[in-house]
Amino acid sequence: MSAFLRQAEDVLETAIDGGGDQDVVIVIGRQGGIRLMDAAGWTLPALSAEYGATAVYRVERRGNATRVEGLSGSERCLLQRKNPRTQLWGMGLPGMPACPAPAAQAVIRAAPASAAV
Repeated sequence: MSAFLRQAEDVLETAIDGGGDQDVVIVIGRQGGIRLMDAAGWTLPALSAEYGATAVYRVERRGNATRVEGLSGSERCLLQRKNPRTQLWGMGLPGMPACPAPAAQAVIRAAPASAAV
């Protein structure tokens, strides 16, 4: 596996763990400097040319997934993973509708005061 692809996987893991909702680009310069920027209006080739980058990565959050697109010279990659905190219950199980996982406090219900224990 190339260093470029390993770095893209690291970016994806960090993006999933970090959360947030803003799309960003990460520009890695020739001397190893890292620049984080708002992704709006930029393509990866344009960023690479503008900053003379060795690698650029776009981090996007789409619904319940985080996606990283990378460019380094002639190499490109696209990695995507579902966010573990937004997994749906019942996906693919017969008779079970897909629904967002309930919050923990919604699952725990107190017994009425008049209920016999």
